[in-house]
Amino acid sequence: MPTLIERIEADYKTAFKAGERVRIDTLRLIKAGIQRVAIEKRKELLDDAEVIQVLVQQAKQRRETLESAKQSNREDVLTQTTQELAILNTYLPQQMSEQALKQLIEEAVGAVGTNQGQIMKYVMAKAGGIADGKTVSQLVAARLKGA
Repeated sequence: MPTLIERIEADYKTAFKAGERVRIDTLRLIKAGIQRVAIEKRKELLDDAEVIQVLVQQAKQRRETLESAKQSNREDVLTQTTQELAILNTYLPQQMSEQALKQLIEEAVGAVGTNQGQIMKYVMAKAGGIADGKTVSQLVAARLKGA
């Protein structure tokens, strides 16, 4: 099975041959982000978990851009960012369901107590990049209010 970097590279070549402008630009940004992190970590190649972290960060940036574009009423930015986010999501693992997150939060409360920071750290470590930090934070806060 090819690594995530190999998949991205193969998809980039395919998009380039097909002339898919948005896909080419998005994959180029992904590759640049991966290369930047590899340089920061002084590594030749990143493993899939590290690549997923880069993708999660870029997806988060796109979601923030979407919010900003909605508030500014910028349809052109909204359209492009939505397309970029869709492309990014094809490489990200399926996000954990809310029910699975709640179970993990309960497990964390049992293990580390009711400190929100400790619960967040525990849940995010266990989730391994397949849980949105904002969602986890909201669920933890709701759980602690109900406790």
